[in-house]
Amino acid sequence: MTEYLAERTLANMRFGLSVSKPGLAISEKMALEMAVKALEKQIPAQPVDDGAFGKCPECGYEFNSELLEEYNLKFCLNCGKKIQYS
Repeated sequence: MTEYLAERTLANMRFGLSVSKPGLAISEKMALEMAVKALEKQIPAQPVDDGAFGKCPECGYEFNSELLEEYNLKFCLNCGKKIQYS
């Protein structure tokens, strides 16, 4: 599955959750929403370039870009969003 297809599928899932469905319990809806958020964090995104520092595109957490590349970290240290460098 391509990243584009994954993003479209998640968008459709989120839309489906916003429509009231008879018989879908609140706890099931909350669990599905949590699953969608977790899957969205696995789609890689470029960090926001801010000079020597970068920011997570998801939560805005600021980090030293060079250290992340040096230690080959693939995820935001704050929220867990997958980071992809160009």
